[in-house]
Amino acid sequence: MYRKRGLLRVERGAWRRSIADGLLWCALAVLLVASLVNRSAVRQYSSVSLRYSAPISGQAAYAARQYSISKSAENVFWPTFWKAYTAALESEFVSASADCIAFSGEAALVWPATYLRGAAPGVMDSIGCAVSDTLAWRLWGSGDVVGMTIQADGSERVVRGVFKSGRELALISFRDEDITQSWSAVELTGGPADAVRSDALSYASSAGLGKPDSIVMTGTSSVAGVMSVLPLLIPAVYGVSMIVSFAGKRFPATRSPLFFAALIVFAIVLPSILGALPAWSTPTRWSDFSFWASLMRQASSGLREFLQAAPSPRDVELRMLLLKHAGITFAAVCCSLSICFRWHFVSGLRP
Repeated sequence: MYRKRGLLRVERGAWRRSIADGLLWCALAVLLVASLVNRSAVRQYSSVSLRYSAPISGQAAYAARQYSISKSAENVFWPTFWKAYTAALESEFVSASADCIAFSGEAALVWPATYLRGAAPGVMDSIGCAVSDTLAWRLWGSGDVVGMTIQADGSERVVRGVFKSGRELALISFRDEDITQSWSAVELTGGPADAVRSDALSYASSAGLGKPDSIVMTGTSSVAGVMSVLPLLIPAVYGVSMIVSFAGKRFPATRSPLFFAALIVFAIVLPSILGALPAWSTPTRWSDFSFWASLMRQASSGLREFLQAAPSPRDVELRMLLLKHAGITFAAVCCSLSICFRWHFVSGLRP
């Protein structure tokens, strides 16, 4: 009788451990998927952004584009100009004050978004705009407003697309040839592979834009990539260490082959890891200690400039995405550590 009760308790305990382990793995899988989705959103933001306190005139912007065209064979940057402001918007039914981003170039660079209906205005569109679903519901009481007209600062605009956002926001497009607008920021695409700060400064000077007040080189894509991989590395490293330790104790002759096999796997994986990092963060010589000191100063300076830049709606959105990504990573790391803890202490899988 007592033996049967003991067996039942053991079986119940095993089932509970299995359920707990399954829930932890499910939670980790959900968090990893959320991390990959959020990383994709972060990667849409350009990594080189020039900010100016004095407005860039339309003539200067047009001249910069002409410079890029003339130097296209040399793989120079291509600029997208934009500015953020608050404007009065009017539909047929309602008028409201909302955040606006006027741009000339690629809409996805100034506000990466998921479009629920339609699409962003094209680069040659001089009368188009896009609105957030939140603004659409406020102005029209509906999200299906593609083709509707809106008055923005006294000019009529046609809604080309509706994107998902909790912010009331409108994107206003201008053609490349339009020199009536002034701009406060420039997003740079193309250009040298793995561009560094000096490349952006050189382009701004050569294109006639002048020295920017700040250069935001975020490297957010690399940071998000590292955070997405980290939760998987913890159980992977722990699992490999368990296998090596177990084999080394039970089969001592396999210790050296396993060690060399681990080195080979590391050598195969290392190029992929380094390839995900910006070129400026990869040392030419790992023993060059002056490089690491310079890297820390450069990373610290870039982070400080990113945080000190005047927060436009675009910057706030990116910072919120990064904060969300950090929260997801923290939760996923906690799940990974819990799984490893249960392997080691609860499940009795110690070698």
